[in-house]
Amino acid sequence: MKGCSRWVLVLLTLAGLPATAQVDSAALRYAGTITAGDLMRHLEVLASDAYEGRETGQRGQKMAAEYLREQFRSYGIPPVPGGDTLGVEEGYFQPFVLEVRRPGGVLLTVAGRPYRFMEGMFYFNERLEGELRVQELVVVVATAARPSELLQGVDLKGKGLLVLQDGRNREQVLNVLSNWTAAAETAGAAALLFAPDRYDALHATYEHYLTGPRMRLAGEDGAAGKKDQRPALQALIVDAALRDALLERLGLEHRRLLRKARRRPVAQSGPIDLTLSGTPLRSRLISENVLAYVEGSDKKDELVVVTAHYDHIGKDGGEVYNGADDDGSGTVAVLEMAEAFAWAKAEGHGPRRSVLLMPVSAEEKGLLGSQYYSMHPVFPLERTVANLNIDMIGRRDSAHAASSPYVYVIGSDRMSSELHAINERANSTYTSLELDYTFNAPDDPNKYYYRSDHYNFARNGVPAIFYFSGVHEDYHGPHDEVDKILPDLLEQRTRLVFHTAWLLANRPERIVADRPEGGR
Repeated sequence: MKGCSRWVLVLLTLAGLPATAQVDSAALRYAGTITAGDLMRHLEVLASDAYEGRETGQRGQKMAAEYLREQFRSYGIPPVPGGDTLGVEEGYFQPFVLEVRRPGGVLLTVAGRPYRFMEGMFYFNERLEGELRVQELVVVVATAARPSELLQGVDLKGKGLLVLQDGRNREQVLNVLSNWTAAAETAGAAALLFAPDRYDALHATYEHYLTGPRMRLAGEDGAAGKKDQRPALQALIVDAALRDALLERLGLEHRRLLRKARRRPVAQSGPIDLTLSGTPLRSRLISENVLAYVEGSDKKDELVVVTAHYDHIGKDGGEVYNGADDDGSGTVAVLEMAEAFAWAKAEGHGPRRSVLLMPVSAEEKGLLGSQYYSMHPVFPLERTVANLNIDMIGRRDSAHAASSPYVYVIGSDRMSSELHAINERANSTYTSLELDYTFNAPDDPNKYYYRSDHYNFARNGVPAIFYFSGVHEDYHGPHDEVDKILPDLLEQRTRLVFHTAWLLANRPERIVADRPEGGR
């Protein structure tokens, strides 16, 4: 027995684990099948130019879906049982229909002069159908104060609102826009025109995204998503020339307004001849989530779901946006985890609870694949123990350029203290990453908790974790390539998710959602 103890100690030392940790040898064995080499091999395929940036509904995304299915088959993972009656085609695909809107359907006319999309103005979403005439415009300056404070006592019903961003307010411009859009909607404004401090920089940063198609779930699903997630009024971002043209018609001057606002809140109004017309350019397409279902043993009616989005933003002309990190890294992590669980099951060490490993599509279009699954779950959400979501785990961000190996953990304690503890235990026992909870703060200005696929589980009562390595200079750009991925970090982070899933799937009792309000 002494010799056996010594051998266990050697194994633990070689694995980089503390000798006092309570190690599950089976978990350690199958986590060992998740290797940097295999992760990168898959990534070199999915994030290659041949897959054309995996744009939702397009050829590259379909190729990626086929690749994922074939890998799952090769691991010996069978089709979802009874898939035809559950809406799972060919046992692996959950298709969903998307309504596609091409940008450019909204036209702004000021005193007879037209301003078209990307020519003096742009917008992130089209809200308007038909024609809207605005005869009065209210002008305010967005300082650091809350919009509700600056609009106190201002009548906005049926009027246009022009918001001038004060260049001294260093809050992220999209957060400023989001807050003012919500405030204008609440106040009953007919339209919002937002004049940012640096229009050209914003235009350049989002040009590729802005000129791509916008999507929502078709039919009643899309309507439900719109009602739940999107305000109704049309918001436009306007350049300095259009801003000044609007102010001139009201007899106002930009610099003077900014100076005045630094002393006290400014809200001035005047008559305007402004018309918005919307003619949506619509079509439909089909995308699909890909399902790999590893059935459990004595607790198979309960489920752990692991997700990552395999779509990206396609190409622009001849330049392909390969999305190696976003979210090729998460997708290959799910592939390797699927193989590990399938291998364990084949060797008689399968999970007690079932595990669904599900690469989802249309995340880049508004979390639509996971939204569809949450509205049409193949397995009941009330039997879903937890969701572990992986979105960008292949690189470092500037905050950790010289740090020890790390990963951001978002949402782990929002709904279940047990889920948080299990993830901490998996890390301390097996992977020893620095767990950074910066973006988990309720007041995080980036609002990452609401920006990836886990949120569609959390908002429906399922405890969830979002694993993330942070934004980098190539985020949503054409240089998010395989050669910038850090293979060893990708392996280490993937193993953390695997060990957390293993613990969730095999513990005697399902975790308790003791903080249910955290999902909202």
